[in-house]
Amino acid sequence: MKKSVVLIGGILLLISGTFVFVSPDYLSLGVVAAMTLIIAAGFIFGITPNLMFLSGFKQGVRSLDGFKKVNSTNPWILLSENKQVFSQNTLDKMMNDYVESAMQQREKGVIISDIENVFNEDALSIRSWRGVVLQIAGTLTALGLLGTFLGLVTGISGITFSNIEETVNGIESLIAGITTAFYTSIVGVILSIAFNAVYRIVWNMTIRSMDLFIEKFHSQIQPRTDEVIRAKEYLNTEKMLGYLAGIQDLGTKYFGASDASREQEQRVMLELMAGEKNGEITYSFVPVCDLSNRNVVKAEVNLRWNHEQLGTISPSVYMPVVLSNGYIVKLDEKMWDKACGALAQWYDKEIHPVPLVFKVSKQEILSVDISGYMTSLLEKHGLAPRDIEISLDADAYILCRAEALELEQELLKKGFKVSVFGFDGDFIKLQKVMADEIDLDLSIVSSDMKLDEIFDQAINNGINLTASRIDSAKQLADIKRYGCSIGKGDHIYRMMTKKEFEELMYY
Repeated sequence: MKKSVVLIGGILLLISGTFVFVSPDYLSLGVVAAMTLIIAAGFIFGITPNLMFLSGFKQGVRSLDGFKKVNSTNPWILLSENKQVFSQNTLDKMMNDYVESAMQQREKGVIISDIENVFNEDALSIRSWRGVVLQIAGTLTALGLLGTFLGLVTGISGITFSNIEETVNGIESLIAGITTAFYTSIVGVILSIAFNAVYRIVWNMTIRSMDLFIEKFHSQIQPRTDEVIRAKEYLNTEKMLGYLAGIQDLGTKYFGASDASREQEQRVMLELMAGEKNGEITYSFVPVCDLSNRNVVKAEVNLRWNHEQLGTISPSVYMPVVLSNGYIVKLDEKMWDKACGALAQWYDKEIHPVPLVFKVSKQEILSVDISGYMTSLLEKHGLAPRDIEISLDADAYILCRAEALELEQELLKKGFKVSVFGFDGDFIKLQKVMADEIDLDLSIVSSDMKLDEIFDQAINNGINLTASRIDSAKQLADIKRYGCSIGKGDHIYRMMTKKEFEELMYY
């Protein structure tokens, strides 16, 4: 790393020093000297830290490879004992803080935060003055232009036509001024290009090394959060189905089912209906936030099944079943009613709550007067349309387009805010949609679609695009860079009970 610092620093110093040495006059010498000082500051505070980070991440990869040689079944113990994974003070402090937090999360039994929360472009930018360093190239060009104008002013001010001798001297002064003008401009452009090229090369190499370290970390130490969540949901599903399989012949007894998958669905329904009678079916809140400051701007209301034996059941177990047989209608109507009751209670306590988002499936659009039902809920609980946002299933605009558009118009006329959920990035199927917002589900975006192009298209079409299923720091950084300002996901806030949401918002 020291060799790299010396080499790059020497190259920049040689280039700028040469221009200082061959400066045609004192004015250009002063301007170029100022450029040299700025480059030196940029090298010290911008390039050097990144070179140190680059070397640190490379050492971090070697350290992780070294863990393989140690006979230990718990890599977290090795991390906690090794305080110099990177052999670089700043990165080692960041890693030690992360390991300490991760160990506490392991003890509590919660999902460990992604390492991307700590090591990401934003974190490195802050520690290497990136926001300031990026302005250096423009500053060098601006100084070149300043030298140009100073040279011209100096040359012009020396012109006089009182006699031939003074006229000749004035012309010589003008030529000298023009020389200074062109020299400083050329030097400013050259130094700007040189510094910008060196800085961006070093920065990109640093980010690449960081990504390689993170990839190695996830493969050897801790999987990504979204992978852990999917694994837990899978195990939850398997556990639930195994429990239901122990119910003796319930599918055949009540439904006469013969098909295995059909019988499995029936068992899920029987258990869910029993849970509904026992008060196990309730609702939860998913905070939707301003991504710049994590302030909650609204909350999505979702079904929650707290099973007596198995705890909270993943929606992946029962949601496909209740959607296919239409039972979702009954469950959602009860959930919406209870959620509106909670809103009314908060108003009674003189607490001004955030709006609640109710998701409406295509089955509900076809079978229920959603507009009338939502209006009746407002009247029942003394609420206003601004208190509720109605989010329509994106698939409804394909499978029952006329009904979805008609419902959308009715809700907008009554003053409800209307959004669309389950959007996969394909704007063709949402043509002529008048909803206030469209929520991009990052988990179902096709791999051949680029997020930046999706957000650019939304901006060009005047569409307010939000994001859901934000499961990592990288996803969050990407969508913020593309212009997204509102979103939700486990990386920001997980699903909460009513009590947890109240504590987040009001206490």
